[in-house]
Amino acid sequence: DRRGGPRAPVTALHAMGEVDLPSALNLVIESFQDPKFTAQVEEFTNINIPAFAVATADGSQPLDWTFQFKKYKKLYEDQLTKTLSSSGVEVTDFMTYLEQCSQAYGGQPGYEHFDALMVSLTASEDYERFLQVMFAVVRENWVPEDSAALLPAPDVQLHEVDVVIPEGVGPGMAMNIEYLGLAHQVVVPEGCFAGTAIRVTLQVPGP
Repeated sequence: DRRGGPRAPVTALHAMGEVDLPSALNLVIESFQDPKFTAQVEEFTNINIPAFAVATADGSQPLDWTFQFKKYKKLYEDQLTKTLSSSGVEVTDFMTYLEQCSQAYGGQPGYEHFDALMVSLTASEDYERFLQVMFAVVRENWVPEDSAALLPAPDVQLHEVDVVIPEGVGPGMAMNIEYLGLAHQVVVPEGCFAGTAIRVTLQVPGP
């Protein structure tokens, strides 16, 4: 009877496939912090920097972003499923327990590892949170086009990006574009018309 007497260590229970929900939670936190897994996630985000360092002028987003989100989501789902499967814990039971823990302990001192787990899981399930993760990686890996260029402020980056002028916009007109989740406005140069790709310099807050 596991209700009485000393409990076996989590690692021992894991080996026997007898892990309860609190122990499974600790194992999941450990698995998400595992260097091999974090390296996987870092490799994925770094490879996709060019795909997310793009500007759009029509309010739409590249279809590739949705595809990459599904791949990012699968990284976490596979890691979670693998850990719970080897622990003998059902995913649905674990997610119910996780929600209870979030309501009871989320944001409280001493539960930073749990909060980090929730942030990771949320980013892997929520498309908008995923975009913020990718936009942050773009900013963190930004390299100035001109190392001698003066920045407007220490915490501001200057990103040079290409954007296609949308229909209905012509020379001298203001064009609204979105880049890294932020709205910008640029003026279309003379001699440039709808369908033309122009390079613009945008001010972006640093990481």
